[in-house]
Amino acid sequence: MFRQMAMGLVLVACLGSGVISVRAQSSAVPAVQAEKAEQGWPDRLAGHGGPIKSVVLSEDGKRALTASFDYSVILWALDREDGRILHRLEGHKAAVNDATFIPGTNKAVSVGDDGAVAIWDLDRGALIELIEDTGEKALDVAVSLDGKLAAVARWDGTARLFDLVKGKEVDTLSGHDGNVNAVAFSQDGRTLYTAAYDGRILVWPIADGRISGSSRLLHAAGWGVNVLATLPGGSLLAFGTIDGDAGVADLETGDTAILKDGDHPVLALATSPRASTFALGTANGEIAVFDIETGAEIESYGDLYGPVWGLSFTPEGDQLYRAGLDDFAIRWQVSPTKPFQQTPSVYPRRFQAYDVEDPGEREFLRKCSVCHTLTPDDANRAGPTLYGLFGRKAGTVDGYAYSEALKNSDIIWTAETVGRLFDDGPDVMTPGTKMPIQRLKSVERRDALVDYLARATAPVGDMN
Repeated sequence: MFRQMAMGLVLVACLGSGVISVRAQSSAVPAVQAEKAEQGWPDRLAGHGGPIKSVVLSEDGKRALTASFDYSVILWALDREDGRILHRLEGHKAAVNDATFIPGTNKAVSVGDDGAVAIWDLDRGALIELIEDTGEKALDVAVSLDGKLAAVARWDGTARLFDLVKGKEVDTLSGHDGNVNAVAFSQDGRTLYTAAYDGRILVWPIADGRISGSSRLLHAAGWGVNVLATLPGGSLLAFGTIDGDAGVADLETGDTAILKDGDHPVLALATSPRASTFALGTANGEIAVFDIETGAEIESYGDLYGPVWGLSFTPEGDQLYRAGLDDFAIRWQVSPTKPFQQTPSVYPRRFQAYDVEDPGEREFLRKCSVCHTLTPDDANRAGPTLYGLFGRKAGTVDGYAYSEALKNSDIIWTAETVGRLFDDGPDVMTPGTKMPIQRLKSVERRDALVDYLARATAPVGDMN
């Protein structure tokens, strides 16, 4: 057993600041139907209007969930080679950081930058409950295997425990110094593990659907810990730190072992019970696959288009979906390994402007293009289209779910008001808006952006 081999070593998993996704599936994974093997898996899951922060497949491999910067979660059917959107789940008021299926039900739960916990009916594609709390970013969500409890990692220094049946918060876990980045349940549901920027992994006992005692320290890393995953078998916990190392901890003895001494933060973990492997993804786009029994690295992939924010295996463990800055999730073939797999990413992405001569266009690409388009179609972005912006009353694009602050605003978008938006910030100009803060301290850069927007958003018939 790897656990015996690892005794006395130091294990730390490399994690990065920002978005984190952990995908630990149960050890009882149904076999994929024969027709799936014949048809093949979709190469891409394309349908979001912004970077994807997490991806997770259902246990039977028939469906997937992706969570995105565009404020939405998509439920996918994996029954054809290009994937198929079953439902677009909308209800969060900011970027969605993580989403996962609720075992034993046809429901899902998601968390986001708005701090809310959303419970979804996947049959109808409808929001059942939006549990709004402190408003502090919620980064990671884990669900117990009985489907009754959800744990949420928050950036207010706490983790929260939710009763998914009653749709309410039942406990607040305050034991970390700094942002809590990751949560994971034991396989029997009697223990919760939390990890934070303070470098500590804490163990919390659970009884009768609540925390039943004080926490204890499992491991203290030299750097902040950002990802956790309980490995198949239930005796090992994979985890990661900001300094780029990766490893596992023995849940009985507390012994740890380093599996990978990396240079870049680890941002994602995924496990494959059937293949007895787990994978990690890093900030520079690397994916490494490890054998759980031996701890050996058995496969690795490099992608110049990183980072990797989410990972999820297919049930047999021979394919791996990854999520990152692209608007789509990408499939990697783990076994049998291909000598070279062409990535469908395009670099630089639209918001990574390097060789753009027009300074205003460059500012738009860097600061605005993740959330907005310049065409009548908003392409499922986080913000409404800017087409026809100048002269338009704020909060009036049909079909976009505005915040109350903008719906009730009397602002008319002009060169002056758009300029003020980047001078003061949306939090000052329109308090209560869900627009992310984007300020420009340089008057020249601001004026260049406003001038470009005046030209680029003008309806075709109005352009000189």
